[in-house]
Amino acid sequence: MRLLVKNNWMKTFTIVLPTYNNLDLFKSAYSSVCKQDFKDYEIVVVDDSTDSSIEDYVSSLNNPVLTYRHHIPSAGAVNNWNSGLQLASGKYVVVVHHDEAFEEDNYLTSLTVQFQKGYDVLVTRVKVFNGGILKPNVFSQAVMKFFIGCPSLLFLCNVIGPCSCVIFKREHLIEFDNRLNWLVDVDWYYRLLKGKRRKFLNHLHINSFNDHEDKITNQIDVKQSEVKDIAILNIKYKYHLLLRCCLFINKMVMLYDLKGIIKKLIRK
Repeated sequence: MRLLVKNNWMKTFTIVLPTYNNLDLFKSAYSSVCKQDFKDYEIVVVDDSTDSSIEDYVSSLNNPVLTYRHHIPSAGAVNNWNSGLQLASGKYVVVVHHDEAFEEDNYLTSLTVQFQKGYDVLVTRVKVFNGGILKPNVFSQAVMKFFIGCPSLLFLCNVIGPCSCVIFKREHLIEFDNRLNWLVDVDWYYRLLKGKRRKFLNHLHINSFNDHEDKITNQIDVKQSEVKDIAILNIKYKYHLLLRCCLFINKMVMLYDLKGIIKKLIRK
C-alpha cells in the first residue's frame, strides 16, 4: 500500500473517490469535483488499480487538498471504499465512485444550505447514462421520499441508486459491511438513514455512467451474490420483522425473475 498525504486540516466536505483501472472515468469524476463553486473540501482518492496510471496522474496534479492511497496488492472493492472512509476528516462525507460525477456545479453549496437546517443525511437523485443516452427517471418524488422515510423498504428495491447520492455528517460515519457484495450499498443506506433526520433533494443529481467494462456487475454472479447476501442479512437483522419481510420478497422476486413487475408497481 502506498499513501500520499497532502491535506492536514479539516474541511467542510470530504469527497471520497474510489477508483479502479480506468483513468478516463477517474478524470471525469475528479473534474466534476473541481468545478464545484464551493471550495472548502478535501478529496480522498483510494485506488485499487493493478497499474500506476491513476497514481501517476494524481502525482502530477500537485493538489494540496488531495490525499491518495494505492492498495498494492488490491484490497477488493468494499475494503477500498472503507479505506477512504477511514481517511475522511471533513464535517460532511460523500463517496463518489469513478463512474459518477456531480451534475450541478453548486451541488456542494446546495448541500451546505440543507445541512445548516439540521439534517443528518441528505439523499439526491441519480441520472443513469448507458452509451451516452440518459435513461428516464424510474421512481417518482413521492416514492423516493416514502422509501427514504422507511429505509427497511430499500431491501425490497434500491430506489436510491449509487452511494454518491447519500451524503452524511461524519459523526454518523459507518463503514460498508465487507461480507456483502450485491446488497452492500443498500445495507449501508439502511444503517445511515435509520433514526436520522433525513431529507430527499429532488433538484440535485449524480450522473452515473454504467456502460464500462470494469463495473462490479460484470465481475460477480449477481443472483448468487444476492442469495448469499440475503442469508447474511437475515442473521444480521433477525429481530427486524419488516426488513426480513422485504428480504424474503426480494429473494422470491429474484428467484422467479419478477423484478420488472415489482419496479412497475413501485413506479405507480
